[in-house]
Amino acid sequence: MKAHGLKGEVQVEPMTEHDERFAIGRTLVLAPDVGAEGVPVSIETSRRHKRRWLLKFERIDDRTHAEQRAGYYLLVPHDEVLSARADDEFFLHALEGCEVRDDTGRSLGNVISVIESKGPALLEIGEPGGRRRFLPFVKEFVRRVDATTIVVSPPEGWEEL
Repeated sequence: MKAHGLKGEVQVEPMTEHDERFAIGRTLVLAPDVGAEGVPVSIETSRRHKRRWLLKFERIDDRTHAEQRAGYYLLVPHDEVLSARADDEFFLHALEGCEVRDDTGRSLGNVISVIESKGPALLEIGEPGGRRRFLPFVKEFVRRVDATTIVVSPPEGWEEL
């Protein structure tokens, strides 16, 4: 996001194909980083400009105020995102810290990070002794996910790697 013009408009590079997210009256969250705490902002004016959007928010009335928010992210409110996702969809960043257990309930460690690539995402699982392993986050291996635990059935020989 960066300032545009003198009256507080900002130029936004969309990371969504849902144009309705930029509708007048819509409330989004303005945050310095994706994982940071943000403040709600209401869209006062909205228009397409080439591949970007030009938005004006309530309470941002001049270029100086808009420039202070350069580089910030516009996010959909968290509760709205949660209600829009399907039961078998997950926020990969939310998997970090989850305990990983096998089908018998034995702990295999905790998710240290989730690595995204051209193929399936990989769970980086760390054991208490410092050993780390990777497991593809695919239905063949992942049986169940809840807020704090991921139950997996890794392939034969995976633990010996």
